[in-house]
Amino acid sequence: MKRVLALAAVLGFCAAIGLANAEHAKSPATEATITKLDNASKSMVVKTTDGKEMTIYWNESTKMHGDLKEGETIHVRTSEKDGKIWATSVHTPKAKKEKAS
Repeated sequence: MKRVLALAAVLGFCAAIGLANAEHAKSPATEATITKLDNASKSMVVKTTDGKEMTIYWNESTKMHGDLKEGETIHVRTSEKDGKIWATSVHTPKAKKEKAS
């Protein structure tokens, strides 16, 4: 009986850890084009491939790969906090080419 209870406790603990990590899983990358860029407020308006426009903000913890420019196509991962969409990582396809050189 003690083994069954111990096994149940271990399984419950593992399930709790799995559910906690699921909340922090990476969001899928969204491909978008920068239509407006404001470096002073660290924000950009982007248009996704399905035509949706959104404002995305970044901060010092955002992983930036490449230079941001209006008209540039980017791949961005985001999360929502305080009613705003925050970039967790931004990658320009040109950054990959420049790194390979």
